[in-house]
Amino acid sequence: MTGTVISYPIPAYQNLPIEPQFYQPSRFVIEDIGLGSTTTVTTETDHNYVIGQLVRLLVPDVFGTIQLNGREGYVISVPSDTQVVIDINSNSYNTFKALINPSTITDISSEGTSVTITTANTFVVGSLVTISAVVGLIEINGLTGRVNWATPLKISVAINSFGFSAYVSGGIVTLLSTPIVSQILAIGDITQGATNSTGLTNQGLYPLGTFINISPQ
Repeated sequence: MTGTVISYPIPAYQNLPIEPQFYQPSRFVIEDIGLGSTTTVTTETDHNYVIGQLVRLLVPDVFGTIQLNGREGYVISVPSDTQVVIDINSNSYNTFKALINPSTITDISSEGTSVTITTANTFVVGSLVTISAVVGLIEINGLTGRVNWATPLKISVAINSFGFSAYVSGGIVTLLSTPIVSQILAIGDITQGATNSTGLTNQGLYPLGTFINISPQ
C-alpha cells in the first residue's frame, strides 16, 4: 500500500565494527613461572590483564610445570607490565623450564639428509632452527631446518649435509619458530572496557569468565 510505513523490531544487539585493541581476552607467551602459595607468571611482552581477570595457563610438558597445564585462576596482583600473580597454589609443582634460545653447540654429526646436534635445549619436534658460528663445518652456517626429534641434550635437524666439511668446534642453534609454546590467556571479559574511538566505554557488568559477542556480522 502506497504511503504505508512498515516498521520492524529493532534488534536488541547489533554488532559494531571490531576494534580488537579494545577487547579482551588476549593471550601471551610465558617467559617464566614462579611457584608458591600463589603463582607468578612472567610474559615475554607487556600484557593487558587486570586484577580480577580469569585466565587459563597452557604449559606443554616440555616446559616442566605440567601441573599448571589447563589450570584456571584469577589475577590477584599485577606487579609489572610483564607479570601477573594468580590465585593458584603451585608449591609442590615441577619447576618451569624456560625456553633456551639460542643454545650453544658442542658437537655436530652429519647423517646425509639430516644432522644431529649436541646442545642443551628445549626445542620440540617441528621447530624451525638456524645454525651459525660453526667452526670447520662452515657450510652449515646460515642454514635452517626443522627439528625431526629432540631430547634435552640433542636434536636432529633436517639439513642435507652431503659433502660438508668435518665439524671442529663451536656454533649456535637459534629457534626461529616453534609449534609449541607456553601461554597465558584470558578466558573472559572484565567488567570495564577501554574507551574506543567513538568515545564509548563498556559500562556493562559481566560476570567474570563470560564472553561478549564480538563477531563481525
